[in-house]
Amino acid sequence: MRTTTRAMIQHYIDELDLKGDVLEIGGHRLANCAVAEFPSPRFAYHDLNLELSDIPNTIIADITDCRSTIADESFDVVFSSDVFEHIDRPWLAAPEIARILRPGGIAITYTLFSWRNHPCPVDYWRYSAECLEFLFHDLELLEKGYDLSDRRNDQPGFWPSGMDSVPVDQLGGWREHWAVYHVGRKGPGPEVHPFKNSDHPLAHYLRMDTQGVVTSPKLLKQEAPTIALQAQKQLSDSAKRVEAAQTGLTSTLDGLTQRVLDLSARLDSVTDTLAHPPPTDLQRISRSLRRRIRKVRKALR
Repeated sequence: MRTTTRAMIQHYIDELDLKGDVLEIGGHRLANCAVAEFPSPRFAYHDLNLELSDIPNTIIADITDCRSTIADESFDVVFSSDVFEHIDRPWLAAPEIARILRPGGIAITYTLFSWRNHPCPVDYWRYSAECLEFLFHDLELLEKGYDLSDRRNDQPGFWPSGMDSVPVDQLGGWREHWAVYHVGRKGPGPEVHPFKNSDHPLAHYLRMDTQGVVTSPKLLKQEAPTIALQAQKQLSDSAKRVEAAQTGLTSTLDGLTQRVLDLSARLDSVTDTLAHPPPTDLQRISRSLRRRIRKVRKALR
């Protein structure tokens, strides 16, 4: 879980003096779930999952339709982190969350706007902040936005199966990580100070969205950032060096090929003159040279 997500949970616990029953959707494993963020006895933590895990108090149900398992107005907090992208029908999940919340309860939903594909078991969706607001229209909006705390992390994938891998080049792997979040309350309540606008040191990551502000160097008639120019120049210089090296190797190979051909011709001439085959070691050297030349030429293609 992101440190920004943990900070946001604590902000709303303090801001709204939250307590009571908590449901986390898709905690997955005890080591990864949010049980530590909702300590007992202030909170009674439950996990909702499609199958049993090592998380205590796990409810086996599907959040898109859990009416037969979870009664109306059962929880004071419903939380999920990096789960909504894996829900096949989020337009059904959001109303269910609103249904199971008690009046005054809040739902904190963290999911993804830009991320590499990571099927666990299926990766269905990406969301904008406006999309989450639309899905949770049954709740009063307390806060929505983007979390850019992981934005430039270099992530080529880390699953041994390779199912989350992306192409890797000179700039690394996937480097545009945007999370998106929505905080909604069931029914009216006291005015809330959003985490995004707080003085918490991590809150600035939620204020990095520049939509509505021109940042393009081209539109602003400015030079591109120095790092971008340097990276572009380095890539161009590297390509030129590789091209020069290939040209030099090709030239050297052509010279070696010609020398081998000349030696072969001289061996053939000596063979004809002496009327008997040249020594076996000379034939072996000639054949070996030709094979090596063919391998080098093939590798350069």
